[in-house]
Amino acid sequence: MDTYARFSLVFTTVIVILQASRAVVTRTLDIGYTLSEDSANWPTNRPIEIISLVKGLTPKGFWYEANVICMNEHSSTHLDAPSHFSEGAWSVDRIPLNHLIVPGVVMDIQEKVAKDSLAELTAEDVMAWLDKHGPLPDRAIVLVRTGWASRYGNKTAYFGTDTKITSKLAFPGINVGAARIFSGYEEKYGRRVVGVGLDTPSQDHGPSTHYPTHIELAAANIYGLENLADMSELPTKGFQLMVMPMNVKGGSGAPVRVIATIPDPDGDLSSGPPTHPLGQLLYLTPCLTLLVTLLLRP
Repeated sequence: MDTYARFSLVFTTVIVILQASRAVVTRTLDIGYTLSEDSANWPTNRPIEIISLVKGLTPKGFWYEANVICMNEHSSTHLDAPSHFSEGAWSVDRIPLNHLIVPGVVMDIQEKVAKDSLAELTAEDVMAWLDKHGPLPDRAIVLVRTGWASRYGNKTAYFGTDTKITSKLAFPGINVGAARIFSGYEEKYGRRVVGVGLDTPSQDHGPSTHYPTHIELAAANIYGLENLADMSELPTKGFQLMVMPMNVKGGSGAPVRVIATIPDPDGDLSSGPPTHPLGQLLYLTPCLTLLVTLLLRP
């Protein structure tokens, strides 16, 4: 093999290996709750019922079980379709698939919520986030971390009341000013926000009775994810979300499973190349040694 051919082989191989070394080891997180009769349920909804029809061995000797589930569309961790608050907007089954497997970001307002349980993500909060972290990725879901998930399981603490009077509800939410930034983001910046989500019962904060945030976002075909679980393991940005609602024809909402795929710098080497620089160097050393030997070989 002449020098030129040897150099070409080495150069190409190094590029391939370096590209492979950029692969990111990831792990997945479920950021929703299991659906049960004890799940969070809007106070005026019918109770969630999971009724066992049959459970046991059949006369033919095989096991068989089946249940009937009765509930409102908007129960437990669920998706609010735009049609929930906007006539003619997308129902669950009309939301495009490329709006359901998308990048996510987290805007954290826990400090505000610690001081005021009715705090909201405001337009000022959004602009401060953008100044610090840069523009939103295209087709993003904006997750709002309030810390309210710590109250899940205690319905009085989670909803702020033990009554069915919705005007007495008390929990954080998203201000309509922030919602307007999201609904107008594509026109202004050329990148679309496809959804928002938060760890509370509703996009609008508890005392709201006219739901301006729901209305603003729904009119722009932006869906909402409500009753999300703890987001403490999510990075601020740089992760992917897979949103999997029950595909209800004409549905204004549906129970949903939300899976986050996040970088894992401490991931097992057997699952792929490391992401830490030192780990990458060690990973590449045998290959690079072999290539240098080939290059220097007479």
